[in-house]
Amino acid sequence: MDENKPTNKQTLSGEELKALLEPQALSLSNFKEALSGKTGLFKIYLFILTSTALSYLAMYNANMLERFLTYGWTQHYGDYRIHQIRFFIGFLMLVSFYIWILLRKRLETILLCYTGVLTYFLVSGTSRLILVLTLPNDSLFITVYVLIHSTFILMLLLMMREERRSKW
Repeated sequence: MDENKPTNKQTLSGEELKALLEPQALSLSNFKEALSGKTGLFKIYLFILTSTALSYLAMYNANMLERFLTYGWTQHYGDYRIHQIRFFIGFLMLVSFYIWILLRKRLETILLCYTGVLTYFLVSGTSRLILVLTLPNDSLFITVYVLIHSTFILMLLLMMREERRSKW
């Protein structure tokens, strides 16, 4: 039985041990380090996106937005549930985006995926509003809905352009 045991006991060098204990692929940096290579416009877009999301979250929790949201106009419970699901998805997208920034990964792919999700939200939400609401009376609401979603899509595309201009 002793024949199967290795006779030479191998040990790890200090460099190998350090590399195994602190893998670079999963180490989080602080926020200042993570944004150090980003362009000024990227930081501005990130600030606008974050402040808009936090403002929306605060107003939503204070029940200030109900009459301005889709389910406030349609009075359908299904639209309220869809809004909750989309809100949760948006929150997860923002959190994962910040984690991706702190991991110092390239953001082009994640920004492109988020642009696709927001485009889906725009198309499906607009078609739902056109189906449920009366166009002459509610065309202003539909127009504002399209403009808000289009603005966020444009902001993500601009962030993607600035990501390509970044140093790392």
